[in-house]
Amino acid sequence: MVRNASTPKSETRNQKPTAYCLLLVFITARTIYLPAMAEAPLVTVIVPCYNSERTIQSCLTSLVNQRTSVDFEIVVVDSSSDKTAEIVEREFPAVRLIHLDKRTFAGTARNIGIKATSAPFCFMVDSDCIAESNLIEKGIAHHKEGTYAAVGGSLRNGTPSSVSGWIGYLMEFKEYSPSSPRRLERTVPTANVIYRRESLVRHGLFDDQMRLSEDISLNWRIYSAGEQILFDPTMQVTHLNRTGWRAVLPYQTELGWFSALARIRGGLPGQILVGHPALVVLMPFVRLWRAFAWLASNDRRALAVLLLIWPMYLLAGVFWAAGFFRAVTRRCADIPTGGGDAA
Repeated sequence: MVRNASTPKSETRNQKPTAYCLLLVFITARTIYLPAMAEAPLVTVIVPCYNSERTIQSCLTSLVNQRTSVDFEIVVVDSSSDKTAEIVEREFPAVRLIHLDKRTFAGTARNIGIKATSAPFCFMVDSDCIAESNLIEKGIAHHKEGTYAAVGGSLRNGTPSSVSGWIGYLMEFKEYSPSSPRRLERTVPTANVIYRRESLVRHGLFDDQMRLSEDISLNWRIYSAGEQILFDPTMQVTHLNRTGWRAVLPYQTELGWFSALARIRGGLPGQILVGHPALVVLMPFVRLWRAFAWLASNDRRALAVLLLIWPMYLLAGVFWAAGFFRAVTRRCADIPTGGGDAA
């Protein structure tokens, strides 16, 4: 403080201790709070789990071994009844485990992970995915270069020797393979996507009532608000698909059901099918034609596979259409709880 000639000496003497105390308080506050702030990670990786003992070790190993300068944490939100939690606790002590007593949908599990953390970026990776070592580095690089609400990556087929695995993979992820072009999208799979936390909060997180298609609903709200979602095929995970026809075909029925429910609840594109359910009978053929057209332009190897197994792809489309038709004709808000992915 500069001494003013008109200031009495007694007043000046009284102000020196006051200034000193304020300075001491400021230095102490910096010492206490700034290190804690500096330690907050930039990214939280959230892995929802349900009975994932077969895949969780490979998943977490790939995440723990990321080659990046980015400060990140890993949070597993688990509602399993198998040994998933035991594996996490025993083999990955640095990973934060949130164990839930009741089976929890994947969207709800992700919401729990989001609310339990504070990092500005939330990276969603599914427990049946194995991440490439540069996944986090690339995701954050994209967020630094643009104002994206979300950046999603590609999924490599992790069950290439299984016909049923191929069918499930192509039905869900053919447009998000590593050979697909980089582009702005309306949605990307939550098996491999990094969101800005502020966008997640602004659009209400994932729908707790949806066991499947909750990611499509959230991404549609983000897209409809004018925010951008980037798809980059070089951000890769390997997806360990479910295999076996008893697992794959009923799952397509559930995907069809929740795809319809997402349109009924959230106003997504495809309202013509909701208003005219009879048209759903055409969807297996439409989906097969779209698959051939997409793969012919973007993935010749997968196209060769589809040429060999297209009757089974068509059959899977029938199962999907059956689920969609049932949901639309019932116009029901009930949520099926059996089978498939929960968390």
